[in-house]
This record gives sequence, C-alpha cells and structure tokens, in this order.
Amino acid sequence: MLVAAVAVGWQLHRYPGGWKYAFGNEHDAARRDLQTARGALRGLERTAQKELSGARAAVEAATASHRRRVRDAELHVAHLREPGRGGYRAELGPLALYEYVLDVQTDEWRADLPLHEIAVRAEHSPTAGHVYLVGPDGRQHLMTYPVAEVGEEQVRTFVVDVHNAIAGAKAFQRERPSLLRQAEADLRRVRTDTTEQTKARLHLDAVTARQSGDTRIPQARQALDAAHDRWHALTGSRPS
Repeated sequence: MLVAAVAVGWQLHRYPGGWKYAFGNEHDAARRDLQTARGALRGLERTAQKELSGARAAVEAATASHRRRVRDAELHVAHLREPGRGGYRAELGPLALYEYVLDVQTDEWRADLPLHEIAVRAEHSPTAGHVYLVGPDGRQHLMTYPVAEVGEEQVRTFVVDVHNAIAGAKAFQRERPSLLRQAEADLRRVRTDTTEQTKARLHLDAVTARQSGDTRIPQARQALDAAHDRWHALTGSRPS
C-alpha cells in the first residue's frame, strides 16, 4: 500500500492538475506529449554529462598516472643515492644479514657494516662454530656459536649467504654510479613527459567547446517549456 501511495503521489506530482489529468485515459496524449519532451531533454543532458564526466575523469587519471610515475622514479633515485640496509636476508645470533649491510649487535660492538667493505669466513671445532668477521677498518672479530646451540650446517649456510650478499653488494656498488645517472635521467624525462595529460586536457577542452556550441539541449529545453505551456493551458497547473 505504501508503494502504491508513493506511485500515485509521484504521478500526481509529474502531471499536476488533478486525478483525471494524471490518470484519465482521455488525457493520455497530453501526458505522452509532456513525457516525450522531458525524456528528450533528460536523454541529451545525460549523454552530455556522461561524455563530460568521462573527459574529466581521463584528465584526473592521466594526472594521477603522471604523479605515480614521478613518485616511482623519485623513489628509485632515492634508493640508489641512499640504499640503506636493503631487504632482510638471514640472521645468526647477533648477526643479521641484509641486502647491503651486515648488522652486528653484541655487547661490545653495534654497527651496520657495508657488505662491500667486509669479509667473513667460518671455522669449526668439535664443540663450536666460529665466524671470523673482518670489518671495514681491517680489524678481525670472532663470533663463537656452541654446537649445542647452533649446528655446524646453520653456521656454514649463513656464512655462504653472507659471501653471496657481499658479491652482490660489490656488484651493486660498481654499477651504482651508472645506474644513478640513468635513474636521474629517467626522472627528468618522466617529470617533463606530460603527453597523456595534454591529450586528455585537449580532449576535455574539445568536448566542452563542442557542448557549449551544441544547440540540441537549449532546443530541447524550449520544447519542454512549450510542453509545460500546453499542459498549463489544459489543466491550469504548470509542471515543475
């Protein structure tokens, strides 16, 4: 009943003047005349709004894409300038291996050691594994791992991981200057490459200009005003 009441109220609102004008069969043609004028205007407005919204969305998407590309290029340059630790790889007691550094955390020594400046080797005795670490200053440090706590295979595996990471870090350091130059050039290019934004804005300008000169919507509004006039002349009430 509520739905029916709402439907009746909506019909009376759309076709004001009384029940017979809103529902009577004798006024079908007048209602169709008004509905046709309304539908024509709304269809044109809906199509124009959809086209304009699409063009604006394309500008926003192109702008956002450019920002992302610039941000990604900036992050790449920043990484090459200051690589930091890099990704985590493995750890063994007080030693934590990262992509570019070996983090040491003992009671006597706390430091991030650049991998390309250190060396490491392992030795074993029946009771313990020994990791010899040569720091950037050339001094050698000994880390001892009792076999009862850390197995020989675990120590050897960690030292192999460190060896491989050192090789990777040294290669990265050799290549870093050229990689940085390329990354900075890419950043400059990305910052100045606004081709997609320009195309999107030109398309938006073209759509806006074409719609501004399109006479179909003003004509449809005039046609709807004329339909309102005819309905008012028939019923004494003017549709909103």
